[in-house]
Amino acid sequence: MKKPIFLAACLILTPYLANAASEPVATGKPMVQEGAANNTGINKRDRDDATLTPMDQMNNSSDLKITQEIRQALVKGEFSMDAKNIKVIARNGAVTLRGPVRSAAELERINVMVKAMPGIKSIDNQLQVK
Repeated sequence: MKKPIFLAACLILTPYLANAASEPVATGKPMVQEGAANNTGINKRDRDDATLTPMDQMNNSSDLKITQEIRQALVKGEFSMDAKNIKVIARNGAVTLRGPVRSAAELERINVMVKAMPGIKSIDNQLQVK
C-alpha cells in the first residue's frame, strides 16, 4: 500500500521540484563568474555563409569514411579533450578542421596525421591554439 502512495506523491511533486531546480538560488553572488566562457564572437563567425559547419558535411560514402577515420584517430590518439572535439567536415575529399587545440605541437600532430590518410585531396586547417 505504501508504494502506490509514494509513487503518487512523486508524480504530484515532480513539476514543483523541476521548477525549483531551474530557478537560481538567492545567494547574493552573480550567477556568471568573471572570465566565464563567452562564445558570442565564435557564434557570429559561424553564421557566415562562407564558414563550413558540420551541417555542410557531405553524405556520400567516401566523405563519411574520411570523417569517420579522422574522428576515430583523434579519439584513439593521445590528444587533449579539445582536440578530440574539433569539427571535421569532408566535402568531396576536401577536409576542413575547425576548433581549439591545446598547443601548436598538437595542431601539427593532427595536421600530419590527417595528411597521411588516404582519400583526402586537400586540408583546410582552421584549428586554433587556445
